[in-house]
Amino acid sequence: MSEMGGQHRAGRWFGGLVFLIGLAMMAVVFSLAVIAFFRVPEALMGSGSEGITRPLAAAGVQIGFLFVMAYLSSLFASKGLELFSVARTRAEE
Repeated sequence: MSEMGGQHRAGRWFGGLVFLIGLAMMAVVFSLAVIAFFRVPEALMGSGSEGITRPLAAAGVQIGFLFVMAYLSSLFASKGLELFSVARTRAEE
């Protein structure tokens, strides 16, 4: 029985680690979102004679990357919580 407890403890640690990685990824995404929030209007205002298409395309790409990164970080965090809860439930059985 102690062997099983060790495996579940490792599962809890691994789940917690994956969850923390997901939270760190979310923090990076939110900090990039704040940076983009201030850079996009600046780029749109300073477009000058080159037109608006290039700054809008850059803003669209940045927003797209932010959505992808936010989705992936939420997947990491939820998978870490899943691993942690499964290991915890199995340890209690």
